[in-house]
Amino acid sequence: MNLPGCVVVVLVSALATFANPREPQAVTVPPTNQHSTAVQETVSELQRSMPSEKEFSELLAKADEKVSAFEAAVKNAKPRLDKINTKYATNYLDAAATAHTVISKTLKNGPTAYALVTILTTLDDLSLDAASGTAFLLATDEDQVVAKGAAPDPNTRSDVLTLSAAGTGCNDIAELIMHATLRFIAAEETALNKLLDSIH
Repeated sequence: MNLPGCVVVVLVSALATFANPREPQAVTVPPTNQHSTAVQETVSELQRSMPSEKEFSELLAKADEKVSAFEAAVKNAKPRLDKINTKYATNYLDAAATAHTVISKTLKNGPTAYALVTILTTLDDLSLDAASGTAFLLATDEDQVVAKGAAPDPNTRSDVLTLSAAGTGCNDIAELIMHATLRFIAAEETALNKLLDSIH
């Protein structure tokens, strides 16, 4: 699609504003441009309908807390997980470190659809890690009881409960972030469609 040069400038300027909701400044459009009113209205609507910076900051801070809780649960369970396979706890802790990094960068640079989906994927991975970790621990403890007639290990039961709760916490905050992300993407798509319609 070939767009007139002035329209391309307007479109690029508007999209630059969409990509950074932390700086809700009006797009400066030359007064001679016939699309200036449509652009200004589109940007204003985008800023009104998107989740606020405060909402995202609170959600991401809570997500970071849930990741820390997962991390602590894995560290507590590590001695027993290592007896099963040393890679489990290591992989889980690496995933938690990745989650902390992605969340920190998003808090610093502002949310984008790409960053938010990355966070959702990472939190989902942690939930799955917690579920698999609890399954490994329970299966191993049950094997010990059946094979040796030993009593269930209370430390294993405690680890299972803590890991399970941490996984649920990651899942719950991911659901809240998902709803905010859908609103974020919907606002961007609506604004972009209106902007494109205005230049036809």
